[in-house]
Amino acid sequence: MTLVDWLALILLWGASLSRIRPARHSHEQRMLWGAFTALAMSRVFSAAPIVAWMDASTSTELATLMRHLTGLASATCLLAYVEAITRHGRPSRARWIWPTAAVVVTVLTVMFLLRGGRIYWVDGATSPGDTALQGRIYLAVFDAWLMACLAAAGWLFAGYARVAPPLLRVGLVLSTIGMVAGVINRLHVMAVNVAHLIDPGTAWREIPVFHKSTFLICIVGITAGTSIPAWRAGMAWLRDLAALRELRPLWEGFTSQYPDVALSMEVALRARVVRRVLEIRDGMLNLTSISAPPVSEDPDVVAQWVADALEAARSGCGHGVPSGKIPGPDFNGDMEKETQWLRQVATRFKQLNGGAVASRAS
Repeated sequence: MTLVDWLALILLWGASLSRIRPARHSHEQRMLWGAFTALAMSRVFSAAPIVAWMDASTSTELATLMRHLTGLASATCLLAYVEAITRHGRPSRARWIWPTAAVVVTVLTVMFLLRGGRIYWVDGATSPGDTALQGRIYLAVFDAWLMACLAAAGWLFAGYARVAPPLLRVGLVLSTIGMVAGVINRLHVMAVNVAHLIDPGTAWREIPVFHKSTFLICIVGITAGTSIPAWRAGMAWLRDLAALRELRPLWEGFTSQYPDVALSMEVALRARVVRRVLEIRDGMLNLTSISAPPVSEDPDVVAQWVADALEAARSGCGHGVPSGKIPGPDFNGDMEKETQWLRQVATRFKQLNGGAVASRAS
C-alpha cells in the first residue's frame, strides 16, 4: 500500500469512529457514518494482502466485488446524507436513491456470479490479466452510478453553500470540491473502460498519479468539509460543559439552601445549561426575601450579596416575601449573555466562599 492509501485509511476510519455516537441519534449522521465506514471498508478490500488472500481462498475476484459494493454503498449514503441536510424539513425529494442503488448492486452481483466470480479476469484465465469485455461493461455500470451519486451530492452541496452561514459554507465548498474530484476520478476510469469497449486494441491506459491525486482530493475534501459542522458542535459542547462547571458553585449554594429550585428532569447538555441558569435565577428570587437585592449590576457586588444573603438564610434570619426584583441587567431574553454574566458572578462567589459550599453539599 502506498502513502496515499494509508493516509486515506487513517482519514476514513478516523471520520467513521468519530461519528459513531452522533449516528445513534440522527438519521443524517447515520448516513454520514455509513458513507465513511463503507468507504473505509472499500479501501480495506483494496489492500494487496487482503485481495491476494480473498482471491486465493475463493478462486474468484471477491475482494474486488466487495470493494465495489462498499464503494457504491458509501456514495449512496453520502447522497442520502446531503439530500437530508438540504431538504429543510420538506419531504424527501430523492426516494429513488436506495431503490436505484439496490438495482445497481443486484446487476453487478449477478454479472459477477454469471462470470463465475470474475470481473477483470479474461474468460478461461486462472489469474488476473487483461480485463475481459464483460468486465468492462461491469465497470461502466459501477462508475456510472458512482458518478451519479457524487455529481448529485456535489450539486446539492454547492446549492446549500449559497445560503449557509459563513463557517458552514466553507465546509460545503470543501465537500463540493471533494465531489468534483471524485467525479473526475471516476470519469477518468470510465473513459478508459469505454475506450476499450469501443476499441479493445486502444493504447489508452489509466494515469496512476492522476487517479491517486484526484482520489485523495476527494477523500480530504469530504472528510474536512463534513467535519466542520461536527467541529462546531464539538466546540459548542465544550462551551456548555465549561458553563456548567463554572456555574456549579453558585448553583450548589442555592440548591443546598433551597432544594426545590432544582428541576428533576433529564435533558441534553445545552438544555442543562439553560435549566441551571433558571435554577440560579429562582434561587436569587428566594434570596430577595432575606435581603434587598443590590442596585448595582456588577458581578462582584451581586456575588457578595448572594454570599451574605445565603449566610443569613442559613442562620435562620429573614423570612419575608420575595421582592420580585432579581439582580442583574435586563438581557431581553438573550440566554447567552445572561449565562456569561452569571458565570462571572459564580467565579467571584467561588472566590468568596472557597470550598465551604462544596463541603456543605457533600
